[in-house]
Amino acid sequence: MPDKAAQKQRGSRPSIRDVARKAGVSPGCVSNVINGRRKLDDPIGRAVLQAVRDLGYRRNTMASNLRRSQSRIIGLVIPNFENPFFAELVAKLEHRAEATNYRIVATSSREDADIEAREIDELVGWRVAGVFVIPSLYSRAAELVAANETPFVFLDRIQQDAATDGVGVNNADASAMLMRKLFETGHRRILVAYLGDGIDNVAERLEGVRAAVAGHNETVAVDYLPTGDSVEGARAALGSYFDENPKPDAVFCLFNTATLAAYGLLQERGFVLGRDTALAGFDDSAWMAHVHPPVAAIVQPIEEIARVAWERLLARIEGDRSPPETIRIDCRVETRGSLGPGQSPER
Repeated sequence: MPDKAAQKQRGSRPSIRDVARKAGVSPGCVSNVINGRRKLDDPIGRAVLQAVRDLGYRRNTMASNLRRSQSRIIGLVIPNFENPFFAELVAKLEHRAEATNYRIVATSSREDADIEAREIDELVGWRVAGVFVIPSLYSRAAELVAANETPFVFLDRIQQDAATDGVGVNNADASAMLMRKLFETGHRRILVAYLGDGIDNVAERLEGVRAAVAGHNETVAVDYLPTGDSVEGARAALGSYFDENPKPDAVFCLFNTATLAAYGLLQERGFVLGRDTALAGFDDSAWMAHVHPPVAAIVQPIEEIARVAWERLLARIEGDRSPPETIRIDCRVETRGSLGPGQSPER
């Protein structure tokens, strides 16, 4: 019989001994995890936390115990751990946490709004001191923030209607700047690959692209291609586009998964980057500077994002009750060899 059903039949709440028995550890180990005297991310800590969730112990006696002992824990919910930008941001925040005697507990929504809601609820129930969230596709995080008093800061994908602080970059300005670089080098037929609808920062990047096109005084042809969030999905979408349309002068990818997919596909199809077709991406990754030719990129200041976000969340934890603030940080463009000369009439 399942653990919860057995407990219900006995008419009792789960005890610390129930948690110890399920986790395969001693009651003392469970007590140490609950009271913050043992790491949460080692095998024993993870086993205890899983047993707590399975038995429902957290929502009964554990919540009051954690109010004090978990006050140095910060929750972090990101869309996935595979994205290099998210992974680097987690690392930078962990460094900030260590420097101020906090710990980060990070989890992934896997770009699923329901999973995201569950993870946020779990973190809040554990009485973490505060939570960072990079919202998922079609996120409902703004509703969850409004429903509780835990301090939140949204990162990267800032939701304008959320009653909480947000720290990100000037997406529209950065995309417009990159588009103008493509125009300056003579590119007139441009494919813009983007993640899809439902994410605020992608909408901002598209806004910047369209503003640059509208402000350009020559005729250009720009196609917009939603690709999905995986490398495989992006490859499939890009492959279909190349099969059915004239070769673009340039491909501008608004997120780094699509940049990787586009790079591999263009290489396979024999396009010489910087000569046949230009390639640029929003977000920089280590590989982009080390291939030949190196891939042009919009570089987000991850260290600065982490610093500002950390200071904002700590201020809220320490009692700052000023109105929510949205903070935008400027990006820079790395104009590398993949931009190449365009196909203007003069050429």
